[in-house]
Amino acid sequence: MSAAPLETPEPPRVSRPVMKLVERAVRDFALVEPGDHVAVGISGGKDSLLLAAAMLELAAREDMGFKVTLIHLDQNQPGFDREGLNAAMARLGAPLEVIDRDTHSVVQKMLKPGQIPCAICGRMRRGILNAYCAEQGYTKLAMGHHLDDAVETYFLNLLFGSRLDPLKPATPASTHPVTTIRPLILVEERKIEAWVDEVGLMPVACPVCDSFPQSSRRDVKAFWQGFSELAHRDVYASVREALYGDPAVFSDVSVESA
Repeated sequence: MSAAPLETPEPPRVSRPVMKLVERAVRDFALVEPGDHVAVGISGGKDSLLLAAAMLELAAREDMGFKVTLIHLDQNQPGFDREGLNAAMARLGAPLEVIDRDTHSVVQKMLKPGQIPCAICGRMRRGILNAYCAEQGYTKLAMGHHLDDAVETYFLNLLFGSRLDPLKPATPASTHPVTTIRPLILVEERKIEAWVDEVGLMPVACPVCDSFPQSSRRDVKAFWQGFSELAHRDVYASVREALYGDPAVFSDVSVESA
């Protein structure tokens, strides 16, 4: 007697409150248009996993009219949990395109003593992903930046960059016909953390970034988290409306390098 085939679990669904925020961002900032082919950047972290699930749900709707492909840049970082990423993708039920580029060795050679690699790595990663998307005909590159990232970026620019410059929902590349979009820009990080716990997904950490506990962004993150926990009101709702309540402010978005 043959054994019954194992049932494949349904991909995890995103909660309705979070999907409403994603849909609002997509609609208010015109992040996706009919005919778009969106590449969703997957690092394996919690943000990119929720982003993948949300974009797959939106793309499955007949009224949206766009396609989605999940892509991952393998930077050849020692200690990266490849098996963990594969398991997360299997849980999401979606194939993953892998781009193999040894940026890790290049970044290590460029670092000065004591320098944190994240900024150099980020610029190199954006350049590779933009070029790849242009070559493959992807019109948009979706990244998993959320509302907490936006708040942290705002404070970093204010305190260390001498400018009032929030993270933009969409940023066209300067050298390629690709626009980076941020569908999670209105979603709090705490909701993303709650989702991965609820659906049982195991995010994959960056083996390089997490080895540098001291950075200005981490300091700002700790300040914001502490303040939001002590506040006696929903500061996230206030910040969301202050930064992104008027879509017209972002109608003429600036261009990112690479």
